[in-house]
Amino acid sequence: MPKLLVLFDPRSPDMAALADAIAEGARLVRFAEVDVRCVSHTMPDGISATRHRTLESADALATYDGVVIGAFSAETKGDGVVDSLSAATTSLVDKVGSVFTTARADAERSAVLWSVLAAMADRGMILVPPRVNGLPSDELSSAREQGKRVADVVGWVTHARSHHHHH
Repeated sequence: MPKLLVLFDPRSPDMAALADAIAEGARLVRFAEVDVRCVSHTMPDGISATRHRTLESADALATYDGVVIGAFSAETKGDGVVDSLSAATTSLVDKVGSVFTTARADAERSAVLWSVLAAMADRGMILVPPRVNGLPSDELSSAREQGKRVADVVGWVTHARSHHHHH
């Protein structure tokens, strides 16, 4: 069963809504097992920003076949989600990776997406960039479509890995 993690920073309610929509789309894929987690951030008032559990550790990323990361900015340092990717001491080689953002402006959105995808590529991950053209105008529908697409790719990769063809 392909396991997929949707990991996001809980400081924005929009980010949580997108994470949930991605998970919803991923769960449409047969046998897909999907977890939604957030990176730990203490909110100013000490209240949890989300109903989602936090990721136990950066090394927990290796227990998943695919990871979809929600990021706010193109700053690779200080963004807890990207830090989690960088902090993992276990191998992420050949894991499927994708990214989503709440950034709206095209230039900012592109910078955020590619900074995270570059960090994933540095770890040897198989990239599934989000589609930009031809998407539904509704942001949540687009997120569901992205989740399904990533789960499909995770399924293909895990299926191929399960068939050890030796010639």
